[in-house]
Amino acid sequence: MWNIAILVIMMAIAGGYLTRSMQTSDQLHGRVAMSVASEMGIYRDAVISYFSDNNLINSSVSFAVLKSSGALPAWTRMAQSASAPIWNNYRDANGIIYVYAATLPTQNIAGELAAFSHDSIMVGLYRSAATTLQSPIYGDTNIPLTALSGKSVPDGAPVWIAMTK
Repeated sequence: MWNIAILVIMMAIAGGYLTRSMQTSDQLHGRVAMSVASEMGIYRDAVISYFSDNNLINSSVSFAVLKSSGALPAWTRMAQSASAPIWNNYRDANGIIYVYAATLPTQNIAGELAAFSHDSIMVGLYRSAATTLQSPIYGDTNIPLTALSGKSVPDGAPVWIAMTK
């Protein structure tokens, strides 16, 4: 009888530990996704700053130039890293800036980007089967992404559109 009682208590403790561990894991994944979305926002701000100072069209700015020009704040983890982030950019002939992931992030950050951008219609996903930005909130935005055709943008990559200041 005591054996059964001890077994029940041990199973209850193990169940409580497992539940708490799963909750902690979910919170950690959410924080990682928000961190990646925040990194994209910092990169986007640096690209906007660079193109505001340098009126270039039909071009991209490299990560090395963003760092050396001072457009990327020195305090960021990206600026302190020797390797380039997953983000890339392009400014088209109309002055529209596209910031996108050159490789897919380890987690889907569309929801975090929407929250980080205050539900902006300029945030969404690139879909190879569509020619427009696909928003996690608004669906098909009818914002063309034809400027990204020919670029190596993976299907499902987050895209954040901007203009210079």
